[in-house]
Amino acid sequence: MKIKDKLLPFITVAIVLIVWFIAAEIYNVEIILPRPKTVAREFAAALFEGEFWRSVGNTMLRTVVAFAIAFIAALLLSLAATASKGFYRLFYPVVVFLRALPTISVIFVCYIAVKGWFRAVIIAFLIIFPTLFSSFYTAFDSTNGELAEVGRVFGVKPINRLVKFVIPSVWTYMYSDIINTLSLSVKLIVAAEAVTSTRMSLGGLMADSKMNIDMGRIFAYTVVAVVLSYASELLVRGISRIVKEVSRKCRLH
Repeated sequence: MKIKDKLLPFITVAIVLIVWFIAAEIYNVEIILPRPKTVAREFAAALFEGEFWRSVGNTMLRTVVAFAIAFIAALLLSLAATASKGFYRLFYPVVVFLRALPTISVIFVCYIAVKGWFRAVIIAFLIIFPTLFSSFYTAFDSTNGELAEVGRVFGVKPINRLVKFVIPSVWTYMYSDIINTLSLSVKLIVAAEAVTSTRMSLGGLMADSKMNIDMGRIFAYTVVAVVLSYASELLVRGISRIVKEVSRKCRLH
């Protein structure tokens, strides 16, 4: 059964490729819908270009920086909001405002107001921060009362409470949102780079390909973006396994 489950994603990919191949053959206009072999050829060619690897590296670095800043800010502010309901009522309108901002408006404003390497980072931060803040606040607010009761009844020390109960409980609440937000960060960074024509970036390469009407390259770079997004999901899953294992060992002591 487990082997079949592992094969299911590959079956899905195979079906998508078959449908893509048939659609491309029927449409027969490479400039609009390139064939899979064309995209594969362009993808392979990009792998031997130094600019491609520098661009992918810059995009991933921006993604990591944006997510790290949003993660830390959301963590600290949600802790403050959990500790003080007054602070929560004061700060929550900011979260609502940021959540309501149209993505394209954020991109356009930052394109005009911010220059240089950090522009895409700010765009991604403004969009993913509200989601992370709400997730952290929900996690802390849901576990705070339960853990306080555990500490009072069983006399668990604060450090043990943190390692054995707080981190695993919060991570359980946050797990799905972290995966979704990190994947979204990749998409936002690439989109921001493309719209703002950022040099030496994956989005910038897409923008150049659009100017040259090179759909094969656009599809190839899209595949790269999908791979990066999936790789970030695998990273979070790996961290989750480590958190669960550390928690399990701590509870045994």
